[in-house]
Amino acid sequence: MFDNFCVYLDAGHGAVDPRGNYVTAPGKMYKHTRGTFHDGSTFYEGVWNRRLTNLVAFKLEKLGITYKFLHHDYLDYSLPYRADTANWYHVNYRNGIVISNHANASGVGTARGFEVYTTPGVTPSDTLAEMLWQQVTLLLSDHIRLRPDLRDNDHDKEARFYILRKTLMPAILVEHLFFDNFEDAQLLMHDFIVDMFAEAQVRAVIEFASK
Repeated sequence: MFDNFCVYLDAGHGAVDPRGNYVTAPGKMYKHTRGTFHDGSTFYEGVWNRRLTNLVAFKLEKLGITYKFLHHDYLDYSLPYRADTANWYHVNYRNGIVISNHANASGVGTARGFEVYTTPGVTPSDTLAEMLWQQVTLLLSDHIRLRPDLRDNDHDKEARFYILRKTLMPAILVEHLFFDNFEDAQLLMHDFIVDMFAEAQVRAVIEFASK
């Protein structure tokens, strides 16, 4: 099932470099007035994205499923570089899928919930997104809010994000709650929540590859 299959994992944006500098856009962090996050009261999206993606990779490796990172440990690789890397390996190494991991922000701190995105139209990406949605619902619906778009009879939202448009294989972009909302940010710091998000991705990968 997995002999010619690779999961191309992307942890969105940059993270904190060895000097302690956050190397991505200012909008990818949020300083809360209470609580403890990555740097005191500050939540760094790029740091959280890597925490989740590393856990997904760990679970895949335990199962003998090949994966490749499209991101750097802390540098903010460009979107063209990430997409081109996935495409090169997809053509020259192994067929695969792309999962780009993010946490969301509304700018006002009031929005909450989980979303998954594909490009407009009906493609195999929709199948992967729906499999992930069902697993997240199964594992986490008692703990988090879900933000579906049911207008086209599935749960994913549609957008023309670069990583979705420019990759050759099925690709999804996942927004794991809103880090500028205090309640959601607290959930994202909880080991159980992170583990279940990772478990949902691995189960969706297995289900998608088996079909």
